[in-house]
Parts: sequence; C-alpha cells; structure tokens
Amino acid sequence: MVCPAYGPQTTFPVGSNPAGITTGDFNHDGNLDLAVTNSGETSISVLLGDGAGSFGTQTTFSVGSGPVGITTGDFNHDGNLDLAVANSGDATVSVLLGDGAGSFGTQTTFSVGSSPLGITTGDFNHDGNLDMAVTNSGDATVSVLLGDGAGSFGTQTTFATGTNPFGITIGDFNHDGNLDLAVTNNGDDTVSVLLGDGTGSFGTQTTFTVGGNPVGITTGDFNHDGNLDLAVANQNDASVSVLWGDGMGSFGTQVTFAVGTFPQIITIGDFNCDGSFDLAVTNFDDATVSVLLGDGAGSFGPQATFATGGASFGITTGDFNSDGALDLATANLNNSNISVLLNSCVNPLTCPDLTLENDPGTCEATVPLPTSAQCSNVITVCNPDTVQVGSPTSVTCTATSDIDQTNSEACTFTVTVNDTEPPVLSGLNDIEIIADNQIGIIVTYPDPTATDNCPGTITITCTPPSGSFFPIGTTTVTCTATDSNGNSSTGTFTVMVIPFQGE
Repeated sequence: MVCPAYGPQTTFPVGSNPAGITTGDFNHDGNLDLAVTNSGETSISVLLGDGAGSFGTQTTFSVGSGPVGITTGDFNHDGNLDLAVANSGDATVSVLLGDGAGSFGTQTTFSVGSSPLGITTGDFNHDGNLDMAVTNSGDATVSVLLGDGAGSFGTQTTFATGTNPFGITIGDFNHDGNLDLAVTNNGDDTVSVLLGDGTGSFGTQTTFTVGGNPVGITTGDFNHDGNLDLAVANQNDASVSVLWGDGMGSFGTQVTFAVGTFPQIITIGDFNCDGSFDLAVTNFDDATVSVLLGDGAGSFGPQATFATGGASFGITTGDFNSDGALDLATANLNNSNISVLLNSCVNPLTCPDLTLENDPGTCEATVPLPTSAQCSNVITVCNPDTVQVGSPTSVTCTATSDIDQTNSEACTFTVTVNDTEPPVLSGLNDIEIIADNQIGIIVTYPDPTATDNCPGTITITCTPPSGSFFPIGTTTVTCTATDSNGNSSTGTFTVMVIPFQGE
C-alpha cells in the first residue's frame, strides 16, 4: 500500500515565526487560499491559491502582538470570509473583515484573557451569527464573545478551564443541538469539556486525562457510532490521544498512538478516501507531519511521516490543487515559511477473479475497475479493458496517482465472459393461403433467419415444419433459434388456411 502519500513539500515565504494557519476561498475564484499568523511580528500573511497547488506572494495585514491562533468565518453576513486572530502578546482578538477580493480591512480588536492562543468560531446562542471562543493560557479560562452579525463582538464572558489552556474545538458532544467546547490544558495534561446551553453560556468543565502537555485538539466521529470523539496532540510524550465520545457529553479513557517528537497541532480529514477520518499532526522537533489512517472503528494505523519546514507548528487541510484529494499545509515556525504537501495516496487494489456476462450486442465484456476506494486524483486502468467470450483471460489493473506517477498499485486476475444473449429471429411473417378443398393443404413457408452477437452456428427449428399439412383454419408456427453457446430465443407466426369456395 502506498498510502498515505504526499509529494515533496513546496514552501512559500511568509512573515516571522509563522504559527497558526487556516484556509478558505478569500477571493471567490473557487480556489482555496491560506492565512497565516506571524507570531514574531504583528501581522498575518494571506496567500492566494491558483487551484493547481501553488500560492501567490504573501500580502500582510496588521494584527496584535504575538498572533498565534487564527480562524475564518463570515462575521458580517456579506458573503465574504473574514479572519479572527488570537494575539498572545496583548490579550486581544483581531477581527479583519474580508472584501471578497482577497484583501482584508483594518483590524478591530476585542479584549480577551491573558495570553490567548487558540481560537474557534460557531453560533453558540442560535441567533444566526458567528461567535468566538478563545483559550487564555495565562489565566486558565476560555473567553466567549458573541457576534452581532455586523462584524463586531460583545464583551467576553469567561469560563474556567484547566491550567494553561491551548487548543480548542467545538461540536455537539451530547446531542442537544447546542455547540459545546473542548479545550486542551497544556499545564495539567487534561482536556476540559464545557457543554453549551444554547444561549451562549457554558457549564462547568469536566476534565479527561490525556498525554503530556497537550496542545492541539480536533473532533470527529472516528468510529461511526454517531457520537463525536476527540483527538489530542501531546507535546511531551510524542503521542496522540483519542477519546471516544458517548454521545452524552462524556468521553472514555484515552487510547494513544505514536507520532513524531514534540507534536503540536492536529487536524482531521479523509486522506485516503475510504469514508473514515484520518489524523495529521505537526511534529515541531522533527520538522515533519505525521499522518495516521483511521480504520473506521476508532483506531488508527502507524504513522507515516512527511518532511516539512523547520519547527512545523500549525496545520490545515484542503484540496489545494483541485484534484479531489485533501492536501496539507503547515506553518513552519523557524523557517518563516509554510509547506504545502499534495496528496498522492493510492490504496491497494482488491481484484478477485470475475465471471461476467457479455455486454449487450457484443461478444465481449467491459472489465469493471476494481472496487477498492480511491481518491478522485487516482487514475485506474485495466489491460485489456475488454475480454472476449470464451476462455479465461488474464487482466492487470493499475492505479496511479496524478501527483506521483511512481506511486501505483497493481493487481492481476482472470476474467471469464459468458455469452448470455440469445439470437434474434426475423422473417416471422404471417401467411394466408387458399386450399383447393375443405380439409387443408401442404404449406411450404420461407425459413426465418437469425442473427447473433457472437460468431458461430445458429440452428433454427420450426414446429410444424415447412412442408407440413396445415388444416383449414389458423395454425401457430413456433420457431426456436439456438446459438453455439446454448442461448435460444423463440418466435411465432400464423398460417391461415382458407377453404375453397365453389361457385
């Protein structure tokens, strides 16, 4: 299996110490763009995508001090994506309204807690406007700011979390129709879950143990039970914790999976197009990203790692080259650049021997492509692609990535095609004949003809046969055509014998 697989990284310059990264179509051209926080300066970088996996030169926009987390949403209902940034150095969030052409207006800032790091958005009070939730690492709280739908946000309300909260994600963890929060507490190795009441407020935290110094967090239904689960990147023990949700707002004991050294931010996506969520995690010390494929039962396979820039931190996913497969983009803290890795996954092929019926009207069958799940950027061909009726034929199918032609999977199997199509009779014409008596007459009629989809002898028999005695009245003649593969068809016509009418 050559999956997960990604092409070599392509890097694009951004500002100093890039940390957070998000994606969206900022200029309505149908291509995904990127927005990056530059934590070493007071700016964000926006890079417009070309839809082929490349990005233009950055444009920078001023934000607060030490920007880290970044998210996107339409905060003023104008149909354009806006940006919200957590500024760790000045306890604010910057909101920049998009113009729909890839540019953003001057920031508006809103006060939050001390050292804000993570940020997410959702409609917490069911008013149709996007709200914000921000983790405040310096004061063990999360700030919730309710949006007014015009691009502004109200005064923060804070809710207690664990020590040094960092990552944050949202989801309806208890199926009550309200968005809830899950936060990583970097200082006490836990995750806090705060259930939303649908009015913009949240209940007292419930904590769940994870690995050492958790940072990033994400959510998804990893085991297809209809309940949201959690995945957490544990900074100090090179692991990811997965906690399965029970659908009532609680989570089971963590199960851990090994990743690289000093993992940071985590995201999910179906990277091998099998219908189950997979994980991607940045490894700060290794300058890699780890991808772990989900099995759909809540577990994940061993990591595969792919090189990124130095000190990779933030990560996001999207189809950057418009080929139908999810790609990755990372913010590389030590290199002042971002890495884009294009998905070249090819899943193994399952190719059992096949027995097929002929295609209608032909003496062959089209070989169906293997049913193994593939992303839409994988091209699968079979040779030969059609097989004649007769003896078993060996067929080889090959699946190849459009990103990496050397990344392919092949299988060989036999195909047997049976002819199941009967001959087609013609010339079955009704006959009228006048006898020279009142009893009947010997009738000789033209033999019907038959055609078949396959070459070979066609045998035609009719009852009563031509040259038989037909009595006065109507007699039905039944003809059967049988081909060399044993397929037969039947047709009829009538012979009407009219008695002699004397003068």
